[in-house]
Amino acid sequence: MKQILFSLGVIGAVSALAVGGSGAFFTDAETSTGNTFTAGTIDLKIDNSSWYNGVFQADLSWAPSDLAGKLFFNFKDLKPGDWSEDTISLHVDNNDSWVCANVKLTKNDDVSTNEPELQAGDVAEDATNNWDGELGKELKFVFWADDGDNVLETGEQVLLSGSPSSLPQGDGNPGMTFPLVDSTFNAFGAVGQPLPGLETKFIGKAWCFGDISLVPVTQDGVGNAMNPGGAQGPGIKCDGAPVTNISQSDTLVGDVTFTAVQSRNNANFVCKPVQTSCTEQDTWASSVKSFSQGKRKDGSVIALDRSDPAQALGVAETVGAVYDSPIIAGTFFSLGFDDATNLGFGGNLAVGFPKFIVNGSGADVKVFEVTGGPTYPDENVKVEASQDGLSWTLLAASVTRDAEVDLGLLAWAKYVRVTDVSDKSLFPADADGYDVDGIKALNCVNEIVN
Repeated sequence: MKQILFSLGVIGAVSALAVGGSGAFFTDAETSTGNTFTAGTIDLKIDNSSWYNGVFQADLSWAPSDLAGKLFFNFKDLKPGDWSEDTISLHVDNNDSWVCANVKLTKNDDVSTNEPELQAGDVAEDATNNWDGELGKELKFVFWADDGDNVLETGEQVLLSGSPSSLPQGDGNPGMTFPLVDSTFNAFGAVGQPLPGLETKFIGKAWCFGDISLVPVTQDGVGNAMNPGGAQGPGIKCDGAPVTNISQSDTLVGDVTFTAVQSRNNANFVCKPVQTSCTEQDTWASSVKSFSQGKRKDGSVIALDRSDPAQALGVAETVGAVYDSPIIAGTFFSLGFDDATNLGFGGNLAVGFPKFIVNGSGADVKVFEVTGGPTYPDENVKVEASQDGLSWTLLAASVTRDAEVDLGLLAWAKYVRVTDVSDKSLFPADADGYDVDGIKALNCVNEIVN
């Protein structure tokens, strides 16, 4: 009995010893200190080298920097046939990026009107209108992907060409945004590949006061900086012969912007802005660009309540009926028939829109007329459209009543002009031509995607 109890006591002692031994461990500790997140950077720097008529322009050339206080163009005494070539360098630090450019006109102004301009067909300067100049259509530009030698060579891709007047203009002008490198376009390499960080790329740009021709020189594959006024030439040719006196004293002003956007985690980025539709109010003509009212058939002056061109602005009063009854005085503008000074055409009215008419599906513009009863002859108008209010494109030689027309060859427009082309022999003596009730953009956007 004692033996058994002893054995139990031994077991208990061993158990107690085992419990006491569990208080010691082998250990090791490693510490990571100063854990940090640091954001990457996207820092776009631009430099420029500029030549004017083959002469280097130090005040328009600079080393890589931000663009604050820098000007790509600052020429104040242009003559027909003048030309310039610049080369822009793009530098983005560290990170691969998409790069976009934007050119935005802020003024195309007549400034003043001298005798040669008037003799060339210009009209007197309107001090309230910053968009009545002609310089915007007589200057021609070209931009290309350059290899850094300041000349247009064979095989170098032309990115943009034309006159500044081909850009959207006027209030709310968003300019023309175009990609240098985005997910859909690459001026320097494979589509879908961003601009590598710390790698320099070049954009060549040239302008001509007149007509510009592209005459690329032989590609040397070197990319050394050289004077584009040298023996090899700049790769463009400028002809000042088409320039007229109508652009004397005009001023053209604009902004040039470059934007770099990270490409990582942003694989589908595109430079072009998304077009957004206009409000209903913005689809209607909102300003009078110009007008010339004709006369009644008998040659008398048209009644005052039909002679204010502003009455053709805004929402038309028509309710869509074939004929308007009653006709409400003071809600429309009568164009009038031709007289001795109008060379067979009647009066005209040009109106501007707050946003942009675009060439979309179906008709793009609708003109509304105040129409008499079923026995009254049809009144007709010619319809034209313009991007700058200076050069006009025919949309329809003759339409009657409420009519829809297409922009045709124009991609977009800011102005519409209607001119009376009615056969006045069909009308009574007191008739006063087509009565403009309103003009509407059927396809309208807030900004242009070029």
